[in-house]
Amino acid sequence: MRFEAMDTAVDWVKRHRTKILAGTVIVIAGTAFIAVVGASGGAALVFVPVVLVASSGNPSGFELMPETP
Repeated sequence: MRFEAMDTAVDWVKRHRTKILAGTVIVIAGTAFIAVVGASGGAALVFVPVVLVASSGNPSGFELMPETP
């Protein structure tokens, strides 16, 4: 989903909160958020900025070889 303003996004979330799956990416005003289940036993859905869960490491475990021309 993509929203230009926070108030539009909040209104949409209020109307569709039972349909949002954990892991869904929502873009609000150019910032990507991931829907995650909160620590309240699954009763709360929280939007976390993607930058907080992104990793600069190598999650695939594959080591890339440098290319020499």
